[in-house]
Parts: sequence; C-alpha cells; structure tokens
Amino acid sequence: MPTKKEKIESVARIKKDLARHKTVAIATIASLPAKHYLSIKKQTRKDVTIEFARQTLLKRALEESGRAELKPLEAKFTNGAVIIVSDLDAFKLYALFKRSKSKTFAKPGAIAPSDITVPAGETSLAPGPVLTELKQAKIDARISGTKVTIARDALVAKKGEPISDPVAKILMKLGIEPFEIGIDIISVYDNGTIYEGAALNIDEEGFRQSLIDCHREALNLCVFAEIWNETSAPLIVQKAAREGNAINKLIESKKPAAPAEAPAVEAAPAAAPAQEKEGS
Repeated sequence: MPTKKEKIESVARIKKDLARHKTVAIATIASLPAKHYLSIKKQTRKDVTIEFARQTLLKRALEESGRAELKPLEAKFTNGAVIIVSDLDAFKLYALFKRSKSKTFAKPGAIAPSDITVPAGETSLAPGPVLTELKQAKIDARISGTKVTIARDALVAKKGEPISDPVAKILMKLGIEPFEIGIDIISVYDNGTIYEGAALNIDEEGFRQSLIDCHREALNLCVFAEIWNETSAPLIVQKAAREGNAINKLIESKKPAAPAEAPAVEAAPAAAPAQEKEGS
C-alpha cells in the first residue's frame, strides 16, 4: 500500500502531466495481463504517458489540475481505469491503441464481442474424440481422408452471449482467436471536445479509400464541367485535344473522294520522211 508521501507525489506527477499535454483520455486496463500492459506501455511511450494509480488519486489529480474542461471525464472512470496524456489528436490516440491490441483465445463464460463463426472447410484436426467435441459445440463435422472437415459454416456464439465451455475448447483447437486484448479507450478530451471511444473507432483503410474515391469523383466533375484549377487544367486540355482529333478524323472520313484523273494520251510519233527514190 502506498504511503501518504507516495500518494501526494503521485498526484503531483499526474497534475504536472495534465498541464503539459493537450489531449487527455480515460481508458481501462481491466482483464489485461500485466505482461501485455507493460508491452503496450513500452510500444507507445514515445507518443503517450499512461498514468496508473488508484482511482481516488487519479480523480483528485483531475480535480486539482486547474483544467475545468476535464471535469466531465471524472464520470468516465470504470474498473481498471487509467489516465492517458498525449499531444496526439483524439483519433490518432485511439488508432495507436487499436493497433497495439493482440488476438487471444476465448475463455468459457466470456461475452462474445461479435458473432463467432467457424467456417466450412478442411481442418488440421485428425479424426478421433474431437468429433464428439465438435458435436457438443453444435458444429457439423465429417471425416475426409485423414482430416476432419467442417461441413458448413457454424455460428457458435452470438454477439453479447457468453461462450460455452465446449465452444471455447474447440475454438482453441481450431486456432480461432475471436477476442482482442489491449487498452480500451473510454473517452478522450481534445481541443475543447470530449469524444466517446466508439466515435473514434474508424476503419482507417476504408476512410483512406473513401477519400481517394471522393478525390477521383471531384476531379471527374471538374474535367467534364470544365471547372479550371491546378489539377484539372491539364486534363481538360488533354480531353479537348482528344475530342478535337476525333472530330477532325470524322470530318476527314465524310469528305467525298477526289475524282480520278484520266490518264494522259501520248502523242503519236511523227512519220519518218519518205526516202527519195534512187536515181531520181
């Protein structure tokens, strides 16, 4: 148990960090194994500082930070809460911890984070007692040569439902890791706005692709509507040149063919002068 002096020093350290960084998040490390927590802390230490202490000390640091805008975060504390401070914006902060998560196997009684499906197809399992285990998990399996094959996709757990012991065991044998472990961001204060963690969960690749699509569609509009700017101007000129060439070819193809010239008639050679009669 920390001494009174250690508690005071802890609060002072957290207050100092709260004053130095613009972005403040409340997160939870509940159920996160210590080795994973230390690994994530090491991975992210260049960009963030994770403040771990008793909730009473964390809340006191927020209250005494002198930043009234952080007060709504006090209501966001939950089991295993930590404070994270950074100069990253809220979205980059969330993405940083999202990338640091790792896959893990399901445990009996754990709540499924999403629908869990065992796909149809051949497995690496050899025939034997595992067939009974698959049946207990309500998975239609058959023997195919020296391997066990899943006959059809099997929904073994629905989102929000507890995972049964047979399902947890067979998922592990199949190598299916439906859970992610890591630091979960609950709420973030950034530049005058408080974001809930769910609002920050953006598909980065999908977002990037949507920006590319929007740029392409906007550029097409500029070219075909002849809206001139630095990007569209060269394409508009190229389009005009292509259309001009096409029109020129069309005009040339519609011209009547020139009449063929009659071949020139060669003049008949002049008659040779008659030879004088001999002796005339």
